[in-house]
Parts: sequence; structure tokens; C-alpha cells
Amino acid sequence: MDKNRYLGELAEHPDARFWREPFESLSRPEQVFRCVWELEADVNAGGFEQYFANSGGDHAWFAGEALREIGATRMAAITAEAVVLFGAEAPEEARPARHAQIAHLERPVHEYWEALSEAFCEYPDDLTELLYDYVVAHREAFPSGG
Repeated sequence: MDKNRYLGELAEHPDARFWREPFESLSRPEQVFRCVWELEADVNAGGFEQYFANSGGDHAWFAGEALREIGATRMAAITAEAVVLFGAEAPEEARPARHAQIAHLERPVHEYWEALSEAFCEYPDDLTELLYDYVVAHREAFPSGG
């Protein structure tokens, strides 16, 4: 079985609530799936900078927890480092406010995000395997039983 394909089909399933319902109204397994899916997609496409700038970054406060919940502890640590670079203030949930935060960060922060993005994209955890196992363990929360 192609687990990555399975996860992609789940993300695109017409009955999936991930993208059409407010994050807060999703079940915990749906929140975990959505958060991990958006994080991986954005970091792969444009690094942590893109992740924080896009809608996935609205839930950056939950990203490390979601990764730990599926067992991706090394990727959770990398993500936590990226989040901490916002300083004493956590990344704002509202995108316009977060964009302002990003604009005021010093250049070394952006450079470190690049290094962290590279570390994330080396996949120190098997994200596909871990997310697949998580979905199977929580299949009742997903369309068509996951």
C-alpha cells in the first residue's frame, strides 16, 4: 500500500472537514492531521518562512504538539525551535498580525529558519509512516473510516 497516496486521498476526500470547518470545531485527530499536513506541505514548498506566512501558521502554537502526538519527536523539536524564534511573543494566530511580526524579525532569524527548514526536510522522523499509523489508530474520526 502506498501510504503517502492514501494520506493524500484522505486530505482531498470530499467528506473531509479539515479545510471547510473552523479548526476549533474539528476533533483532536482531525486537528492533528490538518496541522501536520499543512506544516509539511508549507515547509517543503518554501520553508518555515512560508509556513508562518500561510494559513497553516495560524496553528503554529499546536504544530509541535501535533508532531509529538504522532511520534515525530525530532521534527517536533525542529518546529519548536522555529516557533521560539518569534521571541517572547508566540506567533500571532491572525495572519496579518503574524505577517507584521515576521517583517520585524532580524535577518539572522530568517537565516536560521532556512537551516531549520533544511533539517526538517531531511525527515529525521518517517512522517508518512507516523501520520498513517495515527490515522489508522483514529480511523473513526476520518471520512469513510480513514
